[in-house]
Amino acid sequence: MIRFLLSTVMVLMLSASLGHAQNRLVADLDQKEVQITTGFNGAELLLFGALDRASVDDIAIIVTGPSKNIAIRRKSNVAGIWLNTENAEVVGLPSFYHILTTKPLDVISSENTLRINNLGFDHIPFRLARDSRIDDGPEAEWKQALVRNMQKTGLWSNRSGEVEVISDVLFRADIEIPANIMPGDYNVRILHFRDGAVVEENLSTLNVVKSGLSAEIYRIAHEYAAFYGIFAIIFAVASGWLAAVAFRK
Repeated sequence: MIRFLLSTVMVLMLSASLGHAQNRLVADLDQKEVQITTGFNGAELLLFGALDRASVDDIAIIVTGPSKNIAIRRKSNVAGIWLNTENAEVVGLPSFYHILTTKPLDVISSENTLRINNLGFDHIPFRLARDSRIDDGPEAEWKQALVRNMQKTGLWSNRSGEVEVISDVLFRADIEIPANIMPGDYNVRILHFRDGAVVEENLSTLNVVKSGLSAEIYRIAHEYAAFYGIFAIIFAVASGWLAAVAFRK
């Protein structure tokens, strides 16, 4: 309830500032930092804003995380056994890509406009690593499989109707942050569409950071990778030995 009241006050302040600003779109997040601790189970952020809106206008919100390389594999039936027969690595993909809109993107605007503004799964660059080999099937099938897998993890999503517009002036949307998110800087793009064209764009930044013991483990794993790997092996062997001794008794 407190969060709702605070967000309402902030939205009203944004709405008031709209009349004094040249920009017709003003938006912000209720918090600019998400801390990942050892007990982190995800978070929910509120994006709120105000705009000079006509009844036919639409809003699209795109949240993009740090880029990473993602491996994809194709399974085939070999002598009655399903095995990984092809492997590929896609480079420079966003680790997080959430789309929230008032309507589906293909209803809001044309394919050409979406392509120019890099909006939607179809316009995420799909670049294979040099050592990747795709011997069977078109590249589009691999890309579709990648999108399905990323959606299953909750790291990519496309949710139309999730941006709520109030009185043709105010708008809000809840951004869900899953527990498996990676740390880094996240770009939040808010686009105002009118008659299928982008009228204005607002850009905000969300910082996701490791905190507490989780941050220390993350730092050691990256700065002392060899030591961390040896320690992990020793810890796993010791845990197995202790478990065996306990059950033997």
